[in-house]
Amino acid sequence: MVLRVMSKMKWVLALGVGVVGGWAIRSLSDTPEGAGVKLLEIGIKTKDRVGRWAAVEGERLEDMLAEARSRVEPEFGGTKGAAKESKHSAKEAAKESKHSAKEAAKESKRSAKEAPKESKHGARGET
Repeated sequence: MVLRVMSKMKWVLALGVGVVGGWAIRSLSDTPEGAGVKLLEIGIKTKDRVGRWAAVEGERLEDMLAEARSRVEPEFGGTKGAAKESKHSAKEAAKESKHSAKEAAKESKRSAKEAPKESKHGARGET
């Protein structure tokens, strides 16, 4: 007898939760499209928040790792950290020089294209 009452109470509770949930979703917007837009908006905001949180936590983890390495290296006399830093700076310098070379090549192409145009315009003005 008690089991039947509990079972019926669960169904009534589930029905009530469903009605209240549906009513709450419906009150968010007037049309189903509006509800979809609202849900997408909530999803985008959540994604941004999670992304910011992950970035902050990632920075904290990097700081913790750097501190742990700085404590361990003096004990063992390791130079891996210095080697990695020099390797990283060398990569950055190579990347920077490659980028500047590309920019110089683009600029020379632009000037080469503009030079014939100017000479054509100059020729028109002379005749």
